[in-house]
Amino acid sequence: MDLGRMLEETGRNFAGKTALIHNETILSYSDLNKFVNSFANKLKSLGVGKGDKIAIILPNIPEFVISYFAAQKIGAVAVTLNIMSTAFELSYLLENSDSRVVVTTGQLAPRAEEACRAMPNSPAIIVTNGLDQPSPFKDALQGPFSFEIPEIEEDAPAVMIYTSGLTGKPLGAVLTHKNLYSQSDLLRNPLQ
Repeated sequence: MDLGRMLEETGRNFAGKTALIHNETILSYSDLNKFVNSFANKLKSLGVGKGDKIAIILPNIPEFVISYFAAQKIGAVAVTLNIMSTAFELSYLLENSDSRVVVTTGQLAPRAEEACRAMPNSPAIIVTNGLDQPSPFKDALQGPFSFEIPEIEEDAPAVMIYTSGLTGKPLGAVLTHKNLYSQSDLLRNPLQ
């Protein structure tokens, strides 16, 4: 099973259950799935498709989860980048990963914009100021709330995580849908 379908199934089976709590924001699995579908539609409208990279430069906020799973539903690869990275570091990471879109906060946007200026094919930048504040990210959550998930092979890349680069430049480690689904299954059933 791929991660997009896993969320879709969870959204159906546990629709009213709490999926995320962040400060005063509480999202049910149904709400989370709706937001993910809406953001996936936004990414698709930007020309993002299977195998494309979506750089996520976000702290631990609901927008991270929404962006991550929207990438999974499209069949894209979520490139999770450290929010403490400098513009110089981001420039290398964004170009190396060939990211098509960058999702970040208003506070981090200037650093991402500086990094993108140095790239030959500058990625689109989608900024969030929180789910309760106006932003391009919030605009992308207004619907449509359904999304047709393409066929995604279990060995397709799902996420790219960069190493620390202690002996050279950071390297992107790729995990597949199967890797991540197996890990989630182990966490759900640790004694099996």
